Amino acid sequence: MTKVRKGVKKVGGEFLSVEAQGQFVLINITVENVGDEPRAFSSMAQTLYDAKDREFSADDTASLYLDDSNSFYTEINPGNQVKGVVAFDLPKGVAPARLELHDSLFSGGVDVELN
Repeated sequence: MTKVRKGVKKVGGEFLSVEAQGQFVLINITVENVGDEPRAFSSMAQTLYDAKDREFSADDTASLYLDDSNSFYTEINPGNQVKGVVAFDLPKGVAPARLELHDSLFSGGVDVELN
């Protein structure tokens, strides 16, 4: 992970955009396929937790409007890596505590602390 940006009200351009219900938290990440077969990376399989351990799903619509998001759905071949941005819509004033990354909705995932 390279950057966490909080308090974003809107993503997209002048004509195509989406506004947050609360605030968008945009998380820049680098994902590497360390396996021996192609794997998919999709924002819909990622989960963010706050300090109270409340669970937040990624906002797939917001991910579509981000430049170079690469998180809506990207297939990654073994040994390759992809940089992307995943958007989450959190209530105002709520800070992210950890991110749970998955290669599919059914994988065990890995926790990444955001503090």
